[in-house]
Order: sequence, then structure tokens, then C-alpha cells
Amino acid sequence: MIELKKLADELREEIVYTVSKTGGHLSSSLGVIELTIALHHVFNTPHDKIIWDVGHQTYAHKILTGRRSKMHTIRQTFGLAGFPRGRRVPMMLLELDIALLAFQLL
Repeated sequence: MIELKKLADELREEIVYTVSKTGGHLSSSLGVIELTIALHHVFNTPHDKIIWDVGHQTYAHKILTGRRSKMHTIRQTFGLAGFPRGRRVPMMLLELDIALLAFQLL
């Protein structure tokens, strides 16, 4: 449990730093850090797919799935997208922008 708390703190620090440099959605990213850790802890990604209701919540997910070194490129030309891009990452099942659509698909 202590390791997961430390991971959450590290993710928060990384996201705050990144957003301060590149811009982006800070509150929605920070608001789902523990949820993101829990999803990755419980489910077997990329076999188990995760559906996010908005892309602004995926920053921690991007870090946990091996894209930490590219976070400085988020929302930049030829960099990481600020939203889920299912064609680029096997963990992403679909590209979604609104919660209603996510619920309709379930």
C-alpha cells in the first residue's frame, strides 16, 4: 500500500510538471490518479481493455503504460496526443470524448 501511495505522488508530480510546461487539463488528470492505479493493479492490461470517459483523464494511464519519457511532448506537434488514441496503443479499445458515449457502448 505504501508503494501505491508513493506511485500516486510520483504521478501527481509528473503530471503537474508536464502540464505546467505544455498546457493541458490538470484537475481531471489529477482527479483519477488513484483510480488509474487501481485499474492497472486489478486488471490485466493490455488484455483487459479500459474505457475512459474523457481523454483528459488519461495522463496517468499514459505514464503507467510506458510513455513517461514522452510526456513532455503531450499536445505538441508529433508528440503524444492529449486524448486516447486507440490506433497507437494496444491498451486503448476505443477513442472516446464524452461520458455518454462510453455508457452507451457498455
